[in-house]
Amino acid sequence: MSKTKQDKRFLVSEAAWRVITREGLDRTSMRAIAQEMGCTTGVVTHYFRDKEALLLFALYQVTEQLEGFVRSALDETTGIERLSSMMTSFLPLDEQREDLLRIWIAFLGYAVGRPSLMMEHQKNAARLRRAILEELVALQASGIIRADIEPEVESNVLLALGNGISLDALIQSDRLSVGQQRQAILRYVDSLRPVGHYHQTQ
Repeated sequence: MSKTKQDKRFLVSEAAWRVITREGLDRTSMRAIAQEMGCTTGVVTHYFRDKEALLLFALYQVTEQLEGFVRSALDETTGIERLSSMMTSFLPLDEQREDLLRIWIAFLGYAVGRPSLMMEHQKNAARLRRAILEELVALQASGIIRADIEPEVESNVLLALGNGISLDALIQSDRLSVGQQRQAILRYVDSLRPVGHYHQTQ
């Protein structure tokens, strides 16, 4: 695929994000995306054959951006703080990440009952889980977290914790503040330290 066509696909995908976050996924159509871009529906279908193909590409881009936040967090920290930073990096702590997570959650709801879409969602979630797992394994090998922890299980628990906090922050009227979201992650990660090494961040 040429760079020009790939760039155009990104532009279409970004327009889809804007429509999804403003109108919801049910109201997101090829026509609505074309109107968002100020072009004809034919331009959109030139790059994506149908709504499902476009949504799959948009979801992939969401995952790429979330992984970018994770990589940046890992570059800036050491020790167990790497895990804390990783987990807080894809919480909805700012407007950009709120929009990304709205798309993620909207896609998940849309994927229910659509096996091919659900499989893609699971594949993208597995990428985030794998990054958490690799960090847990490295921390355990260095003696930074407890030896009795099962990294495979813990990676699922941490991902579920992050997903739960994110969902709560997006749908609850009495939502956790940014500070409370961070504190919930820090408190849990701190519990993974070896006995006698707790150091709860305030």
